[in-house]
Amino acid sequence: MVTKVFLCRDELDEPTRFAYIRAVNCLAAKPALTDKNLAPGAVNRLDDFTYIHINQTNIIHGSGYLLPWHRMFLWQFEEAMRNECGYKGYLPYWDNARFSEDPLSSAVWSGSVSGFGGNGINLHLEPQTVVFPGLTKPFKLPMPGGTGGGCVTDGPFTNFTISLGPVVKPFVDKNNTYGYEPNPRCLSRNFDPASSKGVLTWANATTIVSSHSIAELRGTIEGLWHKNSHTYIGGEGADPFSTTNDPAFYLLHAQIDRLWGIWQGQDLKNREYAIDGNRTFLGIPLDYAPDVPPSLATIEDAMDMGLGFKPKTKEGMPMTKGGFCYIYE
Repeated sequence: MVTKVFLCRDELDEPTRFAYIRAVNCLAAKPALTDKNLAPGAVNRLDDFTYIHINQTNIIHGSGYLLPWHRMFLWQFEEAMRNECGYKGYLPYWDNARFSEDPLSSAVWSGSVSGFGGNGINLHLEPQTVVFPGLTKPFKLPMPGGTGGGCVTDGPFTNFTISLGPVVKPFVDKNNTYGYEPNPRCLSRNFDPASSKGVLTWANATTIVSSHSIAELRGTIEGLWHKNSHTYIGGEGADPFSTTNDPAFYLLHAQIDRLWGIWQGQDLKNREYAIDGNRTFLGIPLDYAPDVPPSLATIEDAMDMGLGFKPKTKEGMPMTKGGFCYIYE
C-alpha cells in the first residue's frame, strides 16, 4: 500500500488545485444516494455528506467521537472524489496557523478558478445567538456579526447551489428542524477576523500538540481550534450541522485531523486509541432518548457514517491501519 502524504493547500501546484475543484463540482453533479424519505432536499453526492453530518451533529461534537468520526468522514469524501470523479490527488489541509494574522493571504481564499473564493457580500449583520435543536437542554451558540454574510461572488463556487440547511437559528424551526427540506440557495460566507487573529496561531497549535492527555487535547482542539476555524469562515461554514455545505469544510477538518495525528505520533503506543468524552454533545441527552443518562464513548462503539456504513470508533483512529495509510507533511 502506498503511503499518502497530505499537503498544505497552499503548497499544491496549480493543476492539482484545479483538479480538486473539478472533483468537488463533479460530486455536485452526481445524484444523491440518500433516501428521499430521510432528506427530501438532498440533490447531489455532496448533500449525502451534509445529510449525515447534520444527522450526527449532536453525537459527533462535544463528545468522544469528534476526532475519529471526522477522520473517517474525510476518508470517505476523498474516496468519493477519487473513485467517482477521477481525482488523483489527496485531501489537502488548510494551514490556518500560517495565515492566522492575515487569512486572506492564503491561496485557499483566492478568487481564481483554482481557489475557493473569498468572503460573501457584506450584509452588515448584527451578532446573534443561535440554538441547537435535538437536545433536552437548550444549548445556545453566539455568532459574531462578521464582515460578510451574503453570497460568495468570486472563485469557482460563485454560482454554487446548496440545498440542505441551515439548521441553527435564533429559534428551533419546528417545520424543518434539521433543514432536510429543499432550500436551494447560494453559498454564503461571513469572515470573522477576530476568530483568527491571535487565536489560530502557531503558539496555540503548539499548545494543542503538546497536550499531556487525550482529555486535554480534545478540550483544547474543540473549544479553541475547531470552534474558531468554523467561526472565521462564517456563513454556511459556521453552522455546526450543515457546515459541510461549504467545500472549505474538508480543508478545515484536515488541519484538525493533522493536529490530532501529530499528537498521536509522539506516543503512538499509548495515544493511537486514546479516547475521551461522552456519547452525546456535552453529555446532554438527545430529545428522542431523554431518559438515557450520560455515558462515556468507547472505541468499540459504532459510528454512523451514512448510507449504512457503521464502523467501530477504533476504526477511525489509526492513520496507518485498516485501509488508512497516510501522513501529513
